[in-house]
Formats: sequence, structure tokens, C-alpha cells
Amino acid sequence: MVLNVSEDEILRWCNTSEAPPIHIWQGLVRMLDEIRLSAEEAAKSADLDHLDATDLNRINLMVPGGTTSDLAGPKRAATALAVATLARVFV
Repeated sequence: MVLNVSEDEILRWCNTSEAPPIHIWQGLVRMLDEIRLSAEEAAKSADLDHLDATDLNRINLMVPGGTTSDLAGPKRAATALAVATLARVFV
């Protein structure tokens, strides 16, 4: 997985009062910052004059490493963050 965490560990954190270790939170923050910055750079370089709001429904991020099924959740999350960042252009 991207953060070197097993699915069992994630489920344990979700189903008990045990919190993820600080290095996991730090890794998530770094990953979200990279996604946000990448989306902002994409928005800056995009031809926003010809971008329609419905174009946001067709964003497909390529996530390096791992198989598609292994990264399905992170890919959906990254896509949602990128869409939210680009959507700010329309607000």
C-alpha cells in the first residue's frame, strides 16, 4: 500500500479507539499536500476559458506503482481532492 500499512491495521484503527501512529498522519498530510499542489498546478496550466464544469466528471488520475485494485481507494480519494481543487475555479 502507499503508506506501507496493511488493510488489517486500517480496519483496527477504524473499529477501535486505537489511533494510527503519527508517521501515518504525517504521510497522509504529505500525500494530500502533493495532490493539492498538483491539482493547483494543473488548474494554472489548463485552458480554463474552455473548461466546462462537466469536464470535472471525467478526471482520471494515474497513480504510479501498485496494481489498479490495490490503489482503487487512494485513487478515488486523490481524484476527489483534485476535482475539489479544480472546482474552486468555478466558485
